[in-house]
Amino acid sequence: MARRIPVEEDDISLFPFLSIIAAVIGVLTLMIAAVTLGQMNQDDVKEAVENAIAMDLVQKELAETKEAVAELKLQLDKDKAELLESANARQNQVVKSRAELEALLKQLAEVQKDIEEKKTITIVIPEIPKGQRETVADLQNQLTAIKERLALLKIELAKKEKPPEEAQVSILPGGTGFSFKPNFVECTADAVVLHTEDEPVTIRTAEVVANKKFVALLEKVANSENQIITFVLRSDSVRTYRMVKKLCDDNEVRNGKLPAPGNGRLDFSQFRNK
Repeated sequence: MARRIPVEEDDISLFPFLSIIAAVIGVLTLMIAAVTLGQMNQDDVKEAVENAIAMDLVQKELAETKEAVAELKLQLDKDKAELLESANARQNQVVKSRAELEALLKQLAEVQKDIEEKKTITIVIPEIPKGQRETVADLQNQLTAIKERLALLKIELAKKEKPPEEAQVSILPGGTGFSFKPNFVECTADAVVLHTEDEPVTIRTAEVVANKKFVALLEKVANSENQIITFVLRSDSVRTYRMVKKLCDDNEVRNGKLPAPGNGRLDFSQFRNK
Protein backbone atom coordinates (compact mmCIF):
# COMPACT_ATOMS: atom_id res chain seq x y z
CA MET A 1 0.00 0.00 0.00
CA ALA A 2 1.22 3.38 -0.89
CA ARG A 3 2.45 5.62 2.00
CA ARG A 4 0.41 8.73 2.70
CA ILE A 5 2.17 11.97 2.27
CA PRO A 6 2.09 14.11 5.54
CA VAL A 7 0.22 17.42 5.28
CA GLU A 8 2.00 20.52 6.54
CA GLU A 9 0.13 22.32 9.48
CA ASP A 10 -0.99 25.97 9.02
CA ASP A 11 0.74 28.65 11.29
CA ILE A 12 -1.70 30.22 13.90
CA SER A 13 -1.05 33.76 15.49
CA LEU A 14 -1.51 33.96 19.31
CA PHE A 15 -2.07 37.79 19.31
CA PRO A 16 -5.72 38.40 18.27
CA PHE A 17 -6.80 41.45 16.36
CA LEU A 18 -9.39 42.67 18.91
CA SER A 19 -6.79 42.77 21.63
CA ILE A 20 -4.67 44.96 19.48
CA ILE A 21 -7.55 47.35 18.94
CA ALA A 22 -8.32 47.45 22.68
CA ALA A 23 -4.69 48.17 23.48
CA VAL A 24 -4.58 50.94 20.93
CA ILE A 25 -7.80 52.49 22.36
CA GLY A 26 -6.42 52.30 25.90
CA VAL A 27 -3.20 53.94 24.85
CA LEU A 28 -5.11 56.67 23.06
CA THR A 29 -7.37 57.23 26.13
CA LEU A 30 -4.35 57.48 28.37
CA MET A 31 -2.73 59.91 26.02
CA ILE A 32 -5.91 62.06 25.85
CA ALA A 33 -6.17 62.10 29.64
CA ALA A 34 -2.53 63.04 29.95
CA VAL A 35 -2.93 65.81 27.42
CA THR A 36 -6.12 67.06 29.14
CA LEU A 37 -4.53 67.10 32.56
CA GLY A 38 -1.52 68.81 31.15
CA GLN A 39 -3.68 71.53 29.68
CA MET A 40 -5.67 72.19 32.91
CA ASN A 41 -4.62 75.05 35.23
CA GLN A 42 -3.52 73.87 38.64
CA ASP A 43 -5.10 76.93 40.31
CA ASP A 44 -8.48 76.05 38.84
CA VAL A 45 -8.20 72.57 40.22
CA LYS A 46 -7.33 73.89 43.68
CA GLU A 47 -10.22 76.39 43.56
CA ALA A 48 -12.63 73.67 42.50
CA VAL A 49 -11.51 71.52 45.42
CA GLU A 50 -11.89 74.41 47.86
CA ASN A 51 -15.32 75.22 46.46
CA ALA A 52 -16.39 71.63 46.92
CA ILE A 53 -15.16 71.67 50.52
CA ALA A 54 -16.94 75.03 51.13
CA MET A 55 -20.09 73.63 49.60
CA ASP A 56 -20.00 70.72 52.01
CA LEU A 57 -19.57 73.14 54.92
CA VAL A 58 -22.44 75.34 53.72
CA GLN A 59 -24.72 72.33 53.35
CA LYS A 60 -23.76 71.21 56.84
CA GLU A 61 -24.47 74.69 58.29
CA LEU A 62 -27.73 74.82 56.34
CA ALA A 63 -28.80 71.53 57.86
CA GLU A 64 -27.89 72.80 61.35
CA THR A 65 -29.79 76.05 60.66
CA LYS A 66 -32.88 74.10 59.61
CA GLU A 67 -32.72 72.12 62.84
CA ALA A 68 -32.36 75.35 64.86
CA VAL A 69 -35.31 76.90 62.99
CA ALA A 70 -37.41 73.83 63.74
CA GLU A 71 -36.50 74.05 67.45
CA LEU A 72 -37.31 77.80 67.52
CA LYS A 73 -40.64 77.11 65.84
CA LEU A 74 -41.50 74.54 68.47
CA GLN A 75 -40.46 76.96 71.23
CA LEU A 76 -42.53 79.75 69.66
CA ASP A 77 -45.55 77.48 69.44
CA LYS A 78 -45.10 76.61 73.11
CA ASP A 79 -44.69 80.29 74.12
CA LYS A 80 -47.71 81.20 72.01
CA ALA A 81 -49.81 78.60 73.78
CA GLU A 82 -48.63 79.86 77.18
CA LEU A 83 -49.37 83.47 76.21
CA LEU A 84 -52.81 82.50 74.97
CA GLU A 85 -53.52 80.66 78.20
CA SER A 86 -52.23 83.62 80.22
CA ALA A 87 -54.35 86.05 78.15
CA ASN A 88 -57.46 83.95 78.80
CA ALA A 89 -56.69 83.88 82.51
CA ARG A 90 -56.19 87.66 82.55
CA GLN A 91 -59.42 88.20 80.62
CA ASN A 92 -61.30 86.07 83.14
CA GLN A 93 -59.69 88.06 85.96
CA VAL A 94 -60.66 91.34 84.29
CA VAL A 95 -64.26 90.17 83.91
CA LYS A 96 -64.33 89.12 87.55
CA SER A 97 -62.76 92.40 88.69
CA ARG A 98 -65.24 94.39 86.59
CA ALA A 99 -68.16 92.53 88.14
CA GLU A 100 -66.77 93.17 91.63
CA LEU A 101 -66.24 96.86 90.76
CA GLU A 102 -69.81 97.22 89.49
CA ALA A 103 -71.11 95.59 92.68
CA LEU A 104 -69.01 97.96 94.82
CA LEU A 105 -70.18 100.99 92.82
CA LYS A 106 -73.80 99.89 93.22
CA GLN A 107 -73.27 99.41 96.95
CA LEU A 108 -71.59 102.84 97.18
CA ALA A 109 -74.50 104.47 95.35
CA GLU A 110 -76.97 102.84 97.76
CA VAL A 111 -74.92 104.01 100.77
CA GLN A 112 -74.71 107.57 99.40
CA LYS A 113 -78.46 107.56 98.74
CA ASP A 114 -79.11 106.33 102.28
CA ILE A 115 -76.80 109.03 103.68
CA GLU A 116 -78.60 111.72 101.68
CA GLU A 117 -81.95 110.47 102.91
CA LYS A 118 -80.75 110.41 106.53
CA LYS A 119 -78.91 113.68 106.28
CA THR A 120 -80.07 116.04 109.03
CA ILE A 121 -81.04 119.55 108.11
CA THR A 122 -79.68 122.17 110.49
CA ILE A 123 -81.64 125.36 110.88
CA VAL A 124 -79.43 128.45 110.78
CA ILE A 125 -81.17 131.42 112.31
CA PRO A 126 -79.88 134.74 110.93
CA GLU A 127 -78.54 137.28 113.37
CA ILE A 128 -80.91 140.13 114.13
CA PRO A 129 -79.58 143.49 112.95
CA LYS A 130 -78.46 145.73 115.77
CA GLY A 131 -81.09 148.36 114.97
CA GLN A 132 -83.89 145.78 115.30
CA ARG A 133 -82.72 144.25 118.57
CA GLU A 134 -84.94 144.69 121.62
CA THR A 135 -83.44 147.07 124.17
CA VAL A 136 -83.80 147.28 127.93
CA ALA A 137 -86.08 150.26 127.49
CA ASP A 138 -88.38 148.18 125.28
CA LEU A 139 -88.52 145.48 127.93
CA GLN A 140 -89.34 148.02 130.64
CA ASN A 141 -92.12 149.47 128.50
CA GLN A 142 -93.56 146.02 127.93
CA LEU A 143 -93.33 145.24 131.63
CA THR A 144 -95.12 148.47 132.48
CA ALA A 145 -97.88 147.66 130.00
CA ILE A 146 -98.28 144.18 131.44
CA LYS A 147 -98.45 145.51 134.98
CA GLU A 148 -101.09 148.04 133.98
CA ARG A 149 -103.13 145.37 132.25
CA LEU A 150 -102.78 143.06 135.23
CA ALA A 151 -103.92 145.79 137.55
CA LEU A 152 -107.01 146.43 135.43
CA LEU A 153 -107.81 142.73 135.38
CA LYS A 154 -107.52 142.53 139.15
CA ILE A 155 -109.90 145.47 139.51
CA GLU A 156 -112.42 143.87 137.17
CA LEU A 157 -112.08 140.57 139.00
CA ALA A 158 -112.61 142.19 142.35
CA LYS A 159 -115.85 143.76 141.13
CA LYS A 160 -117.33 140.37 140.30
CA GLU A 161 -118.41 137.82 142.87
CA LYS A 162 -116.64 135.02 141.06
CA PRO A 163 -114.23 134.87 138.11
CA PRO A 164 -115.83 134.09 134.79
CA GLU A 165 -115.16 130.77 133.21
CA GLU A 166 -112.53 130.96 130.53
CA ALA A 167 -113.91 130.73 127.02
CA GLN A 168 -112.76 127.87 124.83
CA VAL A 169 -111.87 128.13 121.12
CA SER A 170 -112.07 124.90 119.13
CA ILE A 171 -109.56 124.56 116.31
CA LEU A 172 -111.17 122.76 113.39
CA PRO A 173 -109.25 120.94 110.63
CA GLY A 174 -108.99 122.75 107.35
CA GLY A 175 -106.31 123.73 104.85
CA THR A 176 -103.43 121.68 106.24
CA GLY A 177 -104.86 118.32 105.11
CA PHE A 178 -104.72 114.99 106.91
CA SER A 179 -101.57 113.63 105.27
CA PHE A 180 -99.37 115.71 107.60
CA LYS A 181 -99.04 115.64 111.37
CA PRO A 182 -99.53 119.22 112.62
CA ASN A 183 -97.32 120.89 115.21
CA PHE A 184 -99.42 123.76 116.56
CA VAL A 185 -97.77 127.10 117.29
CA GLU A 186 -100.05 129.84 118.58
CA CYS A 187 -99.25 133.37 117.42
CA THR A 188 -100.19 136.31 119.68
CA ALA A 189 -99.41 140.00 119.51
CA ASP A 190 -96.01 139.73 121.19
CA ALA A 191 -95.28 136.00 121.59
CA VAL A 192 -95.66 132.50 120.21
CA VAL A 193 -96.89 129.52 122.19
CA LEU A 194 -95.60 126.04 121.42
CA HIS A 195 -98.44 123.54 121.88
CA THR A 196 -96.06 120.71 120.95
CA GLU A 197 -94.92 120.29 124.57
CA ASP A 198 -96.76 118.58 127.43
CA GLU A 199 -97.16 122.03 128.89
CA PRO A 200 -97.47 124.89 126.35
CA VAL A 201 -94.29 126.98 126.16
CA THR A 202 -94.60 130.74 125.64
CA ILE A 203 -91.77 132.47 123.80
CA ARG A 204 -91.61 136.21 123.42
CA THR A 205 -91.39 137.37 119.80
CA ALA A 206 -88.00 138.98 120.32
CA GLU A 207 -86.59 135.68 121.67
CA VAL A 208 -88.01 133.31 119.04
CA VAL A 209 -84.91 133.24 116.82
CA ALA A 210 -82.67 132.30 119.76
CA ASN A 211 -85.00 129.85 121.47
CA LYS A 212 -83.65 126.29 121.37
CA LYS A 213 -87.06 124.63 121.53
CA PHE A 214 -88.39 126.63 118.57
CA VAL A 215 -85.24 125.89 116.52
CA ALA A 216 -85.52 122.18 117.47
CA LEU A 217 -89.12 122.20 116.22
CA LEU A 218 -88.00 123.69 112.89
CA GLU A 219 -85.33 121.01 112.50
CA LYS A 220 -87.80 118.26 113.43
CA VAL A 221 -90.24 119.32 110.71
CA ALA A 222 -87.49 119.98 108.14
CA ASN A 223 -86.12 116.45 108.57
CA SER A 224 -89.51 114.73 108.39
CA GLU A 225 -91.70 113.95 105.40
CA ASN A 226 -95.06 113.99 107.20
CA GLN A 227 -94.66 116.85 109.70
CA ILE A 228 -95.88 120.42 109.37
CA ILE A 229 -95.98 123.54 111.54
CA THR A 230 -99.50 124.92 111.82
CA PHE A 231 -99.66 128.51 113.03
CA VAL A 232 -102.83 129.33 114.96
CA LEU A 233 -103.54 133.03 114.43
CA ARG A 234 -105.08 135.31 117.00
CA SER A 235 -106.72 138.55 115.86
CA ASP A 236 -103.71 140.69 116.79
CA SER A 237 -100.93 138.33 115.69
CA VAL A 238 -100.26 139.42 112.10
CA ARG A 239 -96.80 140.87 112.81
CA THR A 240 -95.71 137.84 114.84
CA TYR A 241 -97.04 135.42 112.20
CA ARG A 242 -95.19 137.13 109.38
CA MET A 243 -91.93 136.97 111.33
CA VAL A 244 -92.12 133.24 112.19
CA LYS A 245 -93.45 132.32 108.74
CA LYS A 246 -90.44 134.06 107.15
CA LEU A 247 -88.14 131.96 109.34
CA CYS A 248 -89.90 128.80 108.12
CA ASP A 249 -89.87 129.84 104.46
CA ASP A 250 -86.20 130.86 104.56
CA ASN A 251 -85.27 127.41 105.92
CA GLU A 252 -87.75 125.51 103.69
CA VAL A 253 -89.80 124.29 106.65
CA ARG A 254 -93.31 123.17 105.73
CA ASN A 255 -95.95 125.39 107.40
CA GLY A 256 -99.63 126.35 107.29
CA LYS A 257 -102.10 128.49 109.24
CA LEU A 258 -105.48 128.33 110.94
CA PRO A 259 -107.54 131.23 112.32
CA ALA A 260 -108.53 131.23 116.01
CA PRO A 261 -111.42 133.68 116.56
CA GLY A 262 -111.73 135.11 120.04
CA ASN A 263 -109.35 135.03 122.98
CA GLY A 264 -110.35 131.83 124.75
CA ARG A 265 -108.31 128.73 125.51
CA LEU A 266 -107.45 126.69 122.41
CA ASP A 267 -108.99 123.26 122.03
CA PHE A 268 -107.21 120.82 119.66
CA SER A 269 -109.42 117.80 120.37
CA GLN A 270 -110.82 117.80 116.82
CA PHE A 271 -107.33 117.28 115.43
CA ARG A 272 -106.53 114.62 117.99
CA ASN A 273 -109.67 112.72 117.08
CA LYS A 274 -108.75 112.90 113.38
